[in-house]
Amino acid sequence: MFFTQEQISSLLTGVSATARDRELEETLTNLSPRLAAKRNEYRHFGPYWWWVKPLVKRFPGARKSWLRGCYQDTSFLDSVDAVSPLLPSLEEKEAGRWLAWLGLRYYEAEIVDETPASLHIVERANKTVIAYRIYDADASEQMDLFGENTDSKEELEQFLADPVRFSGSAWLKRADAYIEEGDLLRSSAALRRAVDRAIDEKDRSTAWIRLGQVFQEHHHTRKAIFCFHNAWERDREGWIQGLIAEAYMEDNQTHQALSCYEAALQAMPGNPEYQAGVERCRRLIREQPQGFSLDPDHQDTNQIGQNQAAP
Repeated sequence: MFFTQEQISSLLTGVSATARDRELEETLTNLSPRLAAKRNEYRHFGPYWWWVKPLVKRFPGARKSWLRGCYQDTSFLDSVDAVSPLLPSLEEKEAGRWLAWLGLRYYEAEIVDETPASLHIVERANKTVIAYRIYDADASEQMDLFGENTDSKEELEQFLADPVRFSGSAWLKRADAYIEEGDLLRSSAALRRAVDRAIDEKDRSTAWIRLGQVFQEHHHTRKAIFCFHNAWERDREGWIQGLIAEAYMEDNQTHQALSCYEAALQAMPGNPEYQAGVERCRRLIREQPQGFSLDPDHQDTNQIGQNQAAP
């Protein structure tokens, strides 16, 4: 999902099941009327929404609203294993409550903007990373063709009042403050909005690179590799291959790092940093125990899902 195992352990330290349930009760009681009224607000929970939604249903603010629907993104849920990495010994219901509690942490950081982001970066249990656009069919509604579209009107009013807030470059600048504070969640939230609201592919590539650097700094290495690959797909500068190579090295994927360093050298011949990277990779590969293989062109099999670039 989003949090690393180390972050989950840190967040859960000192939090009892009783304290967890009390916070879920208080927070979701207050939020349920807002969620019922603002149909896209659920996106602030990101991928954790699917564990929050079952809990929200029973609160008074959810009565006779779209929240009572039964839609679940089963294709997404089948592709992730959020429960096992969390607390393997817990039964599913109990683990689900902890995941909903983690959703509150995610929600708090996502409130950097009244317009929720649909784009979220998710690492699955098999170590592949995807750009996940959350969609709850229960929140959809047929547009009233003969009346005013209230949501569109509200968004237009927000845009007219503060048009800069809707630009990708503004979100890049806003992310700087969160990065300076070392706030992974809010800087990620700001940079994902920069990706979505960029006016051209050059700006979108910049946002992907910055997001990758934030993830790498906070040891979300697989997500960093995914982001750098997205940047490369949009702006094929050799130095981006260098960023990918460094991230692969941190993730102990030496063969992949070597390929990227070599690609970076093709674009920037003689670069001493990339030459040193190639030599380091080759040395490490030589030092690795050589097991029996029928494939002479062995490559690391533990690879990121880099081809699943976000639109």
